[in-house]
Amino acid sequence: MMKFPVMRKQMYIRFLLCFLLTVPVVCLQAQNIDSLLGLFRQADPQEKVYVHFDKSYYNPGETIWFKAYIFDGIERSLIARNFYADLIDENGTVLSRFAAPVAESSASGYFALAANFSKSLVYFRAYTTAMLNGDSNFIFTKPIRILVPAKTAKLRVPTAVSISFLPESGDLVAGLNTNLAFKATDANGLPVSAKGYIKSNDGAKIGDFTTVHDGMGWFRIEPKAGASYAAVWKDPNGKEITTALPAVKTQGINVQVSDAEESKRFVLQRSDDIPESMQSLRIIAYMNQQLVYYAKVNLASSTVTSGMIPTKQLPSGILTITVFDKNLKPLAERITFVNNHDYEFDADAWLPVLNKNKRGLNTLEVMMSDSIRANLSVSVTDADLHVPTPNEDNIISRLLLTGDLRGKVANPYYYFFSTADSASMYLDLVMLTNGWRRYNWDSVFAGHVPKPKFAESNYLSIDGQLIGMQGRFSPDTKLNGILQTKDSARNFLSLPVNRKGEVKSDGYVFYDYARLYFQFNDKNLVFDKSLLHVDNGLLKSPDNVSLSPEARKTGMELDTNVIAKNIRNNSEELKSAALRARKEKEQVLQEVIVKGKTKTNEQKMDEKYASGMFSGGDSRNFDVVNDPFAAASQTVFQYLQGKVAGLQISTNGGTPSLSWRGGSPVFYLDEMQSDVSMINSLNMNDVAYIKVFSPGSTGVISSSGGGAIAIYTKKGGDRTTNDKSKGLDFVQIAGYTANKEFYSPNYATASISDVPDMRTTLFWAPYIILDKSKKRAKIQFYNNDNTRRFRIVLEGVNANDKLVHVEKVIE
Repeated sequence: MMKFPVMRKQMYIRFLLCFLLTVPVVCLQAQNIDSLLGLFRQADPQEKVYVHFDKSYYNPGETIWFKAYIFDGIERSLIARNFYADLIDENGTVLSRFAAPVAESSASGYFALAANFSKSLVYFRAYTTAMLNGDSNFIFTKPIRILVPAKTAKLRVPTAVSISFLPESGDLVAGLNTNLAFKATDANGLPVSAKGYIKSNDGAKIGDFTTVHDGMGWFRIEPKAGASYAAVWKDPNGKEITTALPAVKTQGINVQVSDAEESKRFVLQRSDDIPESMQSLRIIAYMNQQLVYYAKVNLASSTVTSGMIPTKQLPSGILTITVFDKNLKPLAERITFVNNHDYEFDADAWLPVLNKNKRGLNTLEVMMSDSIRANLSVSVTDADLHVPTPNEDNIISRLLLTGDLRGKVANPYYYFFSTADSASMYLDLVMLTNGWRRYNWDSVFAGHVPKPKFAESNYLSIDGQLIGMQGRFSPDTKLNGILQTKDSARNFLSLPVNRKGEVKSDGYVFYDYARLYFQFNDKNLVFDKSLLHVDNGLLKSPDNVSLSPEARKTGMELDTNVIAKNIRNNSEELKSAALRARKEKEQVLQEVIVKGKTKTNEQKMDEKYASGMFSGGDSRNFDVVNDPFAAASQTVFQYLQGKVAGLQISTNGGTPSLSWRGGSPVFYLDEMQSDVSMINSLNMNDVAYIKVFSPGSTGVISSSGGGAIAIYTKKGGDRTTNDKSKGLDFVQIAGYTANKEFYSPNYATASISDVPDMRTTLFWAPYIILDKSKKRAKIQFYNNDNTRRFRIVLEGVNANDKLVHVEKVIE
């Protein structure tokens, strides 16, 4: 447990193209609009989340493992401090909650399903504070099928079909030839094929229409004034249905957008006899809440004009084009996709040692080709228990496409994976048939920024209120205390108390719970602990959540063969899991006595304190607890002086400075990044263990070229001094959701060799960090009893905000 330093938001690269530069007022208007968008960007940063799950289906008794990646526009978010997830049933009841600190713009966690879990469908809802303050339509919500035998057999895919018609730029205008897109889906949001014809209100047939890709299509129409139109089509059961087209406006404008070389071409049309205010237009284009194009258009003497928006220097993503009248009232809007193929970095995962035998030992290798720090997650599952969905939503399609659109997009990764010439045309159909993030332009131009409903906490906080003691505190009053976490790690606090009896501090990270032992520095102030009310700063999830109709659409096709295999497999695994746990417990003592080797104190300390990327590794380790000379040192830096070759430590009576091979070491306190001043303030009596990683070491933690130093404070039985908290009052504070490690059996021992192994997730690693000092990671895992085909999914993001998605089956 430690306090986090506050991170600052990096400056975002702006692309501002101001046309007609010879007219100063045009540039001024563009700058004003960009400034107004900047205000909204600060108030509503439009964070979005993508979640990598270990697999698609789950059985009762299994664990849903996940890794969340958090973005702000097209960048990794440096805003979010806390990540939240809820597991919700079909009635909106919150079944389970999860909270975790955000590290490296990501968070990992789990939901454990009980063996008797009876719900066949749940919804996974993931969000940050900023997302709750924004449009709830963009909160990450994913339906997850739970394969409950009695209920799964009864599931049927709904066949009800609907068609929606959407004019390009928003309206059908009399006399203006325009594109009319349409989308046909079933009740689950899955695309269906449809065809029919268009007729006018006088019964005349105008033309035919048919879907061309994933339930989408388009046709051109020039509506007449006073006319109305309808589509006549048949559903999958052959029933004829008539659907009205949008109403025709008597006057207005429309905008049509198409691809051109390194640009987007737009065509503006207006109807005759429109008001003067609609003849002088302003057209803007913006991306990720940044203005990228602005121009004035005069249609007083012409009914049509065109222009080009350069896109070569823009990042890939959705570009929104909006047309305003002279008074800055929006008239038409269109989104289009810019694909400059600049969003990926090169990484891969494979099995250099493939062993399909029962409980065979496999080696998984993950690598990247460049040296930019990358944050990755990887899963290995049984491919025969997975429904192949190669174009489903993933980290690339979520960040660039679906995370900014309302409604379901079928097979979204197709538009980034396919090399077919038609892929870009079909992607434009997605732009024409889905809603997106829209501004209330009246509020924008009025400068009325949205007020946040929820405040973000800087990680966990101690937000205390002393009830009934207001006015009894002097300016020097402090609440002195010890914050002790569940694992017995401690942090000594001295918190100012204001005249209202309020105590505030933040930046803490601990799991499950912590106890705050406390007393006043003024011994004359005595009170009962029940008078201190403490909040941890985290959002309080409601017991029931309202899911929108779009969020409820599962978008799933059920494969009965795969479901049957999963259910049979899980029936055996539930039985073997209990037997495996019992066998492992019985064998612990035997293995220590018969097979155990004597471990050094340093090895024991490393197992006790270091975890994940910090455990083992190429490091110099110091067992401070058992070092009799440690007590002679006043600080960690004094203790380390002269102990590590090449590490230069200079104190000079002030803040220490360290250098190693021309760089400065990175510091970690209890595996959370820290700084020199915080490390220097530690009492050596609280230090248990120190690990020093040299520059260029094989460890995966960040070293910035100057090595890294990890310091661990004492916990549990390592505290041999008098317990200063004894006799003090305390309050208990809830922390982040308790940690749980992915279970991977070690068949190098014979303790559970006679227990069936039917695991479907063979390996899960939510955090694999690669950088210039370590471009490869090798991991070993054992097969189960029957998997013969391995499905590997690797996803992640690097420090340049580039993405990777690798999915393959190895057999």
